[in-house]
Parts: sequence; structure tokens; C-alpha cells
Amino acid sequence: MMRRIITPTKMPARLLEVFRGNGAFFGRVSGDVMRISGAIGLAQILAFAAAPLLTRLYGPEAFGHFAVLGALVNILLPLISLRYNWALPLPRDDVTAREILALCLVVTAASSAVVAALGMAAQQALAGWIAVTMTDIWLLTAALLITGLHEVMTGWLVRHQMFQQVAGVRFITLLGVVAGQIGFGAINPDASSLLMGLIGGYLLGFIRAAYQCRDALQESVRGIELGRLCRAALEYRRFPLLTTPSSIVSGISSQVPNLVLPSLYGMGMTGQWSLAQRVLWQPTAFIGQAVSQVFWGNAARLQWENPKRLWLLFVFFNAGLLAVMVPAVVVLWLPGDLFVWIFGPNWGQAGQFAAIIVLSSFVGLAAHGTESLHVYGLNHWMPGWETFRLVLVGGGLGLAWWLDLSAMGCVAALSLANIVADSSLLALNAVAIRRIRARAGRSDTGRMPVANPTR
Repeated sequence: MMRRIITPTKMPARLLEVFRGNGAFFGRVSGDVMRISGAIGLAQILAFAAAPLLTRLYGPEAFGHFAVLGALVNILLPLISLRYNWALPLPRDDVTAREILALCLVVTAASSAVVAALGMAAQQALAGWIAVTMTDIWLLTAALLITGLHEVMTGWLVRHQMFQQVAGVRFITLLGVVAGQIGFGAINPDASSLLMGLIGGYLLGFIRAAYQCRDALQESVRGIELGRLCRAALEYRRFPLLTTPSSIVSGISSQVPNLVLPSLYGMGMTGQWSLAQRVLWQPTAFIGQAVSQVFWGNAARLQWENPKRLWLLFVFFNAGLLAVMVPAVVVLWLPGDLFVWIFGPNWGQAGQFAAIIVLSSFVGLAAHGTESLHVYGLNHWMPGWETFRLVLVGGGLGLAWWLDLSAMGCVAALSLANIVADSSLLALNAVAIRRIRARAGRSDTGRMPVANPTR
């Protein structure tokens, strides 16, 4: 059989023909993204508008300490639900999905209690390293519990592609965080107030999501049985055994700068780094989280029903994400004085950091927006990639310490490490989808069945 050869000059026309042929599908998923990103975007605009008030309420040291506490939350969060919440979109029937939902609730409550006990035992050691108080331990426990429950409820909404409801939850969460941080900061502008604002926002989002899922939630709670929980835990054991360790390594590799920078350059510099990351995170969250949830929800279905369309969706979203981030490169030419004008006289260094970090944000948005290896049953790929990123980030910090680099030099080294790591993640997801397409093609000819990745 002769194969049609597509020359480089014909490729754009061929791609345009393919996308036109799937116009209704791309219109639907684009609408889902816009519904979520619209609500998130409004909340992000309000959050960004409130940022100058936050930076005048809180100093760089408070932001630096909050960055340390936030790093601990991100690192420990995978342990709270053992990533069973990532399995919620996978079952083809709601009975099994409700068993996983019940398992998530039980594991989240039990894990939070264990973390609290271990935190109290290790408080003195943490105090000597990163100035964590006993109050911080209790607030960290509350943050982990509420954030974990928030993720579980959102996962159920994503399973049923209730993206409009997801948008409402995200909006309330982000708005609640900002309002809480301003309110608590007016009373006592320290890191604990920033963390309490975070807890309050996620609590509001959890309540909204739980209300949307109230029927499934009630059935799951009523149907809690040890035998069913054990069966669900064993059936989806890939998530605690493979995905959770890789997520912890991911948290360490992404948050280790917040834990190490205070020792190298002080809490003030860590606060400057934190603000630069926060400012760049606003446009990233505007689209990135919405794309991730829509892609995740569709990938779980398309890998079985239409692998070819899954590949087209991957290309479509990545092209769109890269295009969306192009205007952000303007930050490269913005002087640090602009940060001083917007955020106050103490934040000029944050503007210099942002001009460097934006390059890694450009690649990271696309890589993480379409990352779904756990959906494809390739959980075991992630530990290798997470370790690779940790080595790169750790190498950047080690280089900064060894060569006694300036703060700017350290930020440049970290940005380069993230660019290399995120580029490799993008490549891994592309390879995974191509493999799914190839297996589906062979299955159609009767030579190879497609394996169930959830087993």
C-alpha cells in the first residue's frame, strides 16, 4: 500500500484541513476552557488588583516566610489523598467512582491527623532550620486538610465534565484567598495571616464544590465499607505507589528554592522571589489551570474512543498556550522601577527576577497544561522525570552556593533548569500519546488489544 507523502509546503494546509474536520470538537473544548478561564480570569484580575495592597500590608520577610510555609503545603499535599483523587475520572461507571470518592475522603482525614502528629514531633528541628512555630504546624495541618478535600471535590466535578461548576469553585477560592489575606493582614501582617487567608479561600471553594457534589458525596459517605475501600485502594494502587512519590519529588523540585533560598540569601530575597513567581503565576493560572482540567477530563475518554483526536487536542492546546504566553515576554523589557511603582518601594528586585523567570514560565505553561501521564497509565514515567528535574534544580542551587553567585545569577540558573525540565516533560507526553495512537491502530487490525491503564 502506498503512503501519501506530505511535504513541508503542504503541511500547513494539511493541518488546517484536519482542524477544520474537527471544528465542532475543538469548539466544544475551547468553550469549556473559556468557561473556566473566564471565571478564573476575573478572579485573577481582582487578585492582581489587590496585590499592591498586599505588598504594602506585608513586607518581603513575611512573603518569604509564607513562601516557606507554602512550599511545605505543596510538598506534603500528595500524601494527604495519596493521589487517589487523580483516579476519579477513570472508572467507566459511577459506582466504582463513588467508592474511590469515599476512599479519598477517608484517606484525606487520616493522613491529615498523621501529618499533624509528625509535625508536632518535628517542630523543634523545623524551627532551627526554617523558623516554623507550633502555630505554623497547626495552620499547615488545616491547610493540607482543606486543600486536600478541595482537590477531591474538584476531581469529581471534572469527572462529570461540570466545567462551569469548576469555574465557580475556582473563582470563589481565589477571591476568598485574597480577601482573607487582606483581612487578616489588616490585623496582623505576618506569614500566619497569609496562610490563614489561603485556608479561608480554599474552605469557601470546598464548601461550594461539596454542595455541587452533594448527592454523590452523601451516597459515598453512606456506602463506606472497609471491604469496598480496600478493593478500590488495591485496584488503583498505582496512584499511591507510583504517582504519590513522583508528586512528592515534583513538589520538592518545584519548592526547594523556597526552602533553600532563605539560607543562601535571607527571607527578604525569598520574598522578592516569591512575588516575582506570584505575578507570573497570574496569567499562567488564567488559562493554564482551565486547559489542564479540560484536557484531563477529555483525555481519560479520548484515549479509548478516539486516540487520533487526543493527539490533535494535544497539539491544539499546546499551540494555543504558547501563543497566549507570547505577550508575557514583554516583561523582559519592563524595568524593575515598574514593580516599585505598582507594588511599593520595597519590591524593585522582584521586577528584575520576573524578567528572567518569564522565560521558564513560557515553557512551563504548555508542559504542565497538557500533562496527563497518569491518565495514560504511565505513572511510572513521572518519578524519572521528577528526579531529573530535582537534579537540575538542585544543581542550579548547588552551583549558586559553590560559585557564590549573586541572587540574580541564582535565579538565572534556576530558570534554565526549569526550561530544560519542562521541555522534556512536553516531549514525554507527546511520546505517550503517539504510543496510544499506535496501539489503537494495531488493535483495529486485531493484532494487539489496548491494555487498561487503570489496573
